Amino acid sequence: MKIAFLGPAPPFLGGISQFASHLADEFSSQGHEICFFNFKQQYPALLFPAGAQEDESQPQHPSQRVLTPYLPQTWRTTVKAIKAWQPDMIIISWWVPFFAPAFGYIIRRIKNCRKVILAHNIVPHEQWPLTRNLLRYVFEPADDILLLSKSCLKDLKAWLPNRVVKKAILGFHPIYSVQQGEIGKTNVLPRLLFFGLIKDYKGLDTLLEAMPIIRKAIPEVRLQIAGSVYGDKAIYTKQIDDLGLSDIVETDFRYISGEEVSGYFRAADVCILPYKSATQSGVTATAFSYDTPVIASNVGGLSEYIEDGVTGLLIPPDDPVALAEAVIRFYDSKLLSLMQEAIRSYKKTSTWTDLAKLILKR
Repeated sequence: MKIAFLGPAPPFLGGISQFASHLADEFSSQGHEICFFNFKQQYPALLFPAGAQEDESQPQHPSQRVLTPYLPQTWRTTVKAIKAWQPDMIIISWWVPFFAPAFGYIIRRIKNCRKVILAHNIVPHEQWPLTRNLLRYVFEPADDILLLSKSCLKDLKAWLPNRVVKKAILGFHPIYSVQQGEIGKTNVLPRLLFFGLIKDYKGLDTLLEAMPIIRKAIPEVRLQIAGSVYGDKAIYTKQIDDLGLSDIVETDFRYISGEEVSGYFRAADVCILPYKSATQSGVTATAFSYDTPVIASNVGGLSEYIEDGVTGLLIPPDDPVALAEAVIRFYDSKLLSLMQEAIRSYKKTSTWTDLAKLILKR
């Protein structure tokens, strides 16, 4: 089967590109032919204040960089390229309405192949005008809609008519595979990790507010923040200074390359996701790939991936005291080794092979 992907792929950064690349790898391992129909440029710089959008990585599969979603003249070129390749199925990565005009135009003009929307979110974390209309423009011509959490399915039902909802396939976010030699803790002091692109809704401010409470109970604790800031990092550096945390909080406000990821997770006991809203998070999948437990807000679909008290701990959102108490409990109850064992068992049931089979059997 010839399977096309529309959306970001390497060298573009971020979880959407990473997910598409891993899924393509799985399809390829099963003997399918893959081609990415990738972006020339993804966002104008004004809409992406987090810095670089690309790195030096190269896609492992054929990739045609044909689409700049905010330049309509490239939409027709993309349609022509996809038609010329003649895919049996096209998978469209969806996460924000910014891409709706381009994706809707393209999907509606691709015939004679199965069109699957891979929905990382249904509605965005930030407000967008005309969201409902943009969703319908993209989702109505699709044949199937792959969702990664029940939270996404709930949003689909709330925002779109039943004729669209009936196209839904409830899937999951598989765990990323890593080399066994990359797993194993290297830290000496108790160490927390906040990882990934930093936006307001991810609750880093809540975690920083919790740190003085955590520090009082665990004086030797350290927090590593690793990820580029979508906006002004001075907001967080000022908060760190104002709370007197400079000696226990380390910041690395930049995109963390794939080669560097293991070092951060191996140096941490637990990954903190104090999100104020969420559907699911690729950071959870990354943490579990390194046998790292997660303490996360009980919002959106996060509870579908984290079993409270088993593979991590769930807390109320935007609550520094509850977050601090969870971290203290994690160390006082010596939960690390027990949770690592549970994560290793969980990884066997959440594979890319299983997700690929789910897509293909529809």
